[in-house]
Order: sequence, then structure tokens, then C-alpha cells
Amino acid sequence: MKNIKKTSILVFSFFIGFYQFAHSWTPNKEIEIISHAKETSSTYAFARAVAKAIEDEKLLPNGVSVKIVGGARGGKARNYVLNTNADPHVMQVLTPSQINNAILAKQDVGYKNSKGIAVMAVTPLLMTVNSESEYQSLDDVIKKAKSNPGKVVQAGGAFGQVASLVGKMISDEKGVDITYAPFDDEGVLQLLGGHVDFILENPGQVFKFVDAGKMRLLASSVKLDSKPNVPTFKEAGYNGIILEQYRGLWFSEKNTEEQRKFYIDLMKKVSETKSFKEYVSKNNMTPLWIEGSSLDKMLEDEHNAYFKLSTELNLIN
Repeated sequence: MKNIKKTSILVFSFFIGFYQFAHSWTPNKEIEIISHAKETSSTYAFARAVAKAIEDEKLLPNGVSVKIVGGARGGKARNYVLNTNADPHVMQVLTPSQINNAILAKQDVGYKNSKGIAVMAVTPLLMTVNSESEYQSLDDVIKKAKSNPGKVVQAGGAFGQVASLVGKMISDEKGVDITYAPFDDEGVLQLLGGHVDFILENPGQVFKFVDAGKMRLLASSVKLDSKPNVPTFKEAGYNGIILEQYRGLWFSEKNTEEQRKFYIDLMKKVSETKSFKEYVSKNNMTPLWIEGSSLDKMLEDEHNAYFKLSTELNLIN
């Protein structure tokens, strides 16, 4: 009996010790989530959903708070988080643009300077036009571009983001010349005003305008449960690649594995909250979980794929 009791105490002590070791680092000041786009962007919306879940469920210890910092463009935000302010209390929203923009701009700070925390969702890409436009289908856009080379305008964020690359691949496959115009608001206001022809955006950016009758969807990267009449790009006649638009978080490689483990555990809890699940569902996103070193490998593969694609599209030399 004494031996059993002694063994039980040892096992209990082991697990207590392991738990304390696994969680021996905790934040001791306010956490910043950096959004490399403005408050109207889907990037900021993701950061807001994460922060809301953390605050609502009180997931941070010792009264530590979380805030979102937005507005800085991708290169500056990336350099701040991964290089100049390599602080474990600072994370950045991770999107595909943060991989490819570094390639296009030939910047030194990129995925190699990061530690991936987690990817938590992927979102559809939607070809969207003003509801009063002449376009009723992707084919209508292509026909207009063929008869008016360079006059059809796709609006979006900084060139190098997923939307800009997909637009380039569509125009290349169809043999047309479509002009790309970058805007701080990703072209949403310009489309509402009828100043551009289309945008390639996600549900979080456009669904409220579609539902209000101000925008119309021509195609989607996936079949939409809430809008089954919208064709996929393949159904609409485009047979090329549609790049995934994932959302997640990363921070500097200078931070420790212990610190990364804390945030992986935190984001896993976030992903299981009611409010975050509602955010994913409301925006027609798909839950996805890739963490830590597996995410690092994914980002390496992403970098290689974007480098190859950007080279083939003559975006870099």
C-alpha cells in the first residue's frame, strides 16, 4: 500500500512538474496583434475575431490584455514583428501575401525570420462586381477585356496578394489584358462607386454589400452553402489554380519554443470558442489547424511555390 501511495505521488508530481514546465512562460504585459491592413480589411477582421475570443473567454493570465494594431503595410509590419521588435508579446496576422510580397519586393525579412504559431481558417475567393454593372458572368468580363485591352480594371490590395496573382492567372489563361489597381481599402469603395470593374475578395469584405443588393458575385473558389447559385471558377470556365487564402499568426524566430507553445495552446482554445466558430461560419470560411513546425514547413513550401509562380509570371527576375 505504501509503495502504491508513493508511486501515485510520484506520478502526480511528474504531471504537475510537466505542466509547469510546458507553461513556464506566460505573457506579463499587453499582447499586440499586428494587422498589416486597415480596419476595413479581412486581415483586421481575423485579428478582431481572435482578440474578441480571448477577451470574452478571459484566456490570458494575470489580467493581461490584447490589442490590435493596424494600418502599417505588409513590409513594415513584417519587419517590425519579425526583426526590429522581436518581442514574444507581438504577433502578426499571417496571410499568403506576407510570403509572396517579400519575394516580389526582394525584401530580406520573410518566412525564414519567423516562427509559425498556427493557421486557423481558410477563406473563399470571390469575383465580385457592382450590382449595376453589365457583367453577369466571368465570361462577360473576359469578353469585355478582349474587346477593350487594358480597359477592364481589377481593384485590390497591394500587388502580390493572392487576389492580384489569381487575377493575373485568369487573364493569362484567357489571353486578355486586365489592369490591376491597388487601393488601401482593397478596392471595395471603388467598386461600390462603379469606378472599377471587379474585385477578387473574401466573404467578410463583400457579403454585406451583396446581401444589400449593391454587389453581385460572379464566381467563387469553393461552392458556397449560403449562395448555391454562385458558380465555382471552374464552373464559370476558369481551369487554373486558385490559391488558398489562409488566416493565422506568426511571430519572430528569435522567440523561444516555450513562448511559441504558449501561443499555440492559446490559439487552439480560441479556435474552439463559440465566437470564433461564429466568425468562421459567418464568413463562409473553413476551419483549419496547422501549428508550429508543421506550419513552418508549410510556409517554406508556400515560399517555393510563390517564387516559382512569380518567376513564371515574370513578376520577378
